[in-house]
Amino acid sequence: MLDKLLESVRAFIFYFVELSILFIAIAFIVALLNQKFSTKIKSYLSTNSLLNYFKAMFLGALTPFCSCSTIPLLSGLLKLGVSFGVSVAYLLVSPLVNPIIIAMLVISFGLNLSLFYILFIFIFVFIFSLSISKFNSDKFLNDDFIKKEYFTPSNHHNISKQNCCQTKIINFSTQKQSLNSQTKSSYKDLFIKVLKDYKKLLPYIVIGMGIGAIIHGFVPKEFLQSYLAEFEIFSVVIAAFVGVLLYIRVEAIIPIGLSLIDCGVSLGTVMSFLIAGGGCSLPELILLKRIFKMNFLLIFISCVLLTAIIFGVLIDIFL
Repeated sequence: MLDKLLESVRAFIFYFVELSILFIAIAFIVALLNQKFSTKIKSYLSTNSLLNYFKAMFLGALTPFCSCSTIPLLSGLLKLGVSFGVSVAYLLVSPLVNPIIIAMLVISFGLNLSLFYILFIFIFVFIFSLSISKFNSDKFLNDDFIKKEYFTPSNHHNISKQNCCQTKIINFSTQKQSLNSQTKSSYKDLFIKVLKDYKKLLPYIVIGMGIGAIIHGFVPKEFLQSYLAEFEIFSVVIAAFVGVLLYIRVEAIIPIGLSLIDCGVSLGTVMSFLIAGGGCSLPELILLKRIFKMNFLLIFISCVLLTAIIFGVLIDIFL
């Protein structure tokens, strides 16, 4: 019992420090991007075209983040006006596909399974995110998350019948004021703002990491090794639900999966556990609660579970 408690404490410290550093670093990078490239990012992903879904998924595949640390960038995308469906596509792909995961999958399970995994994730996420984009995002986003900013019209818009010279002077003055206001947001100011935002999220992070650490310490790998091998195809479903309860990165699940296969657990069960564990976790859901209403969280959990179960069943049937 004492060993499990110590393991939970160690896991809490590790997860808390890791997530805090990642969260602050990513949030700071996002703040810089918002300040310098907000117009370009918005134009790059703002429309609801089909191509933008794949752009968002490609962006997610390039970011080696865990499920929790994708949230700062997700928040930034939504605040920039990127469409809800496109933002969800990024949210789902980011923790499940990245260069590190792909390399580990190829080394552990071979090229064919790795390509099938990537293709399946992209197709399933595309269908889901495109479907949910048909709904009004106000049904899913918390009312206090996105606050619209109203800008006072420039003076030259309110002045009628001015000569050309006066108009040019006003335009130049407006542009100069805009540039000056941007330069005032120094790196230090941005970092202080990020720390303030982090402070607001700190209770949620502590609660989430605490839950994840307790489960990590008291739900050992031996539990999966002892029981999953006995349930055959139904073990895919069990593995998906167990995976959602754990806070563990895909990179950590892959080595565990190899040992589970050696113990007689099917490959489909391991892949189901991998997708569910990497794509969703209790700490992530706690953090997402600040952005989304409960109805979306339930849909999100269902999507991750369905993805994990379908992929696991397909692997066990055809491979």
